[in-house]
Amino acid sequence: MARTGDAAVRGLLGITAFCHAAGGVAYALSQPRGFSVPSAAFFEHQVLGPLVVVLALVLGVALVTRREKLGAAVTAALAGFWFVVAAFGLFTGTTAYARLLVFPFAAAFLLAALAHQMHRRAIVIVIPALAGALVGAGVWASARAPRASTFPSKNAPKSGTVPEGEPALGKGELRVRVEGTSVIVEAGMHRAEIVPSFDYDAVADGCGLTVLDHRAARRPPFRAGREGARIVFAGENADFEVFGEVEILGASTVRIEVSTTLRRELCAHLGSIVAMRLSRVRGSDDGRELQTASINGFSWPSGEAGEPAHFVAFRGDELGFFRATHDEKGPFTAIGKIDEPVITDGGFHIRVPSWKEQASREPSPTAGWGISQGAIEHYGDWFFWHIAATSIGRGWHTVRTAKGTYETTILLETR
Repeated sequence: MARTGDAAVRGLLGITAFCHAAGGVAYALSQPRGFSVPSAAFFEHQVLGPLVVVLALVLGVALVTRREKLGAAVTAALAGFWFVVAAFGLFTGTTAYARLLVFPFAAAFLLAALAHQMHRRAIVIVIPALAGALVGAGVWASARAPRASTFPSKNAPKSGTVPEGEPALGKGELRVRVEGTSVIVEAGMHRAEIVPSFDYDAVADGCGLTVLDHRAARRPPFRAGREGARIVFAGENADFEVFGEVEILGASTVRIEVSTTLRRELCAHLGSIVAMRLSRVRGSDDGRELQTASINGFSWPSGEAGEPAHFVAFRGDELGFFRATHDEKGPFTAIGKIDEPVITDGGFHIRVPSWKEQASREPSPTAGWGISQGAIEHYGDWFFWHIAATSIGRGWHTVRTAKGTYETTILLETR
């Protein structure tokens, strides 16, 4: 590289090659597998990392063998790639992590200058730069949330007047009340705290990655009151309109019916349509060990203490119970088929029969191996019913929940 390259240029390009090789290997090893070929997820998770490693190795060979034209072309390709990847995230992102992309954005200009310094023929620089930019555009295209695949009800939203009576019911040992934005059910020493409507922790309004574009879409504060043998609650905000009723059926069953209208399509990474925490009433026999949760006869570990996650999800049109290899990462072992999920834990049998009809069956872009966006998860004392989320697997990708009205039925029966 006698004609164009001094020690500083060679050093910068050597560092560039090393960093891309190391970064490409780390990225490739951290990505989920099990995606169909060809697909956007396969490109992003299983092709992109090795492609970056190959480019880094070619750049290293070009530096060692002093092939200026080849080195300039690879450098220009990397410049085009980072220009698109960094610019899009920087100028559309809303988080502090998005602002950090100013550094690779500036580095893209430095790489372009180095490529031009190595070889001044425009065609050697422009064509590889455009190819790199195309790959960068492919990254953002693959990271964009797929089309909505949830199933809102075709019924009109439910509404009504919220009565003024105290929002509490009791029958036998059952005690039920609406407290804040939760429904509390107590049966003897057992307690269930139920979040009966949408609660989305990580939403990206641009339908990209929540690490770069993030907000929460929380359930609205409830107005609640009792009328006869039922509690009525309602609330609304910019994202949701909620109307629900709570009843005690017989001596042992609590039924919660909720109509939630999603006012606009939401792209979310984490979020549930129902969440439930099972515990003991304060002051009860706290030292007594709780029985392990189960679903349809299968033992359901909570995922604590390093246990691999167990969850319910679709694989194609078949609903099943699965175990991750470690944490919530695949490959996933199918434990058994499930028709209608029935959870047994904390003194209750729990069903959410409406979940199965509304949840997405489409593959999650973060899980792989055909695991769906719709899933039921269990962590610690909490259970989460997702109709579209990417909690399982790796990444901050979002999936879409379709605009419309979702009708949720929650049934708790004391054991």
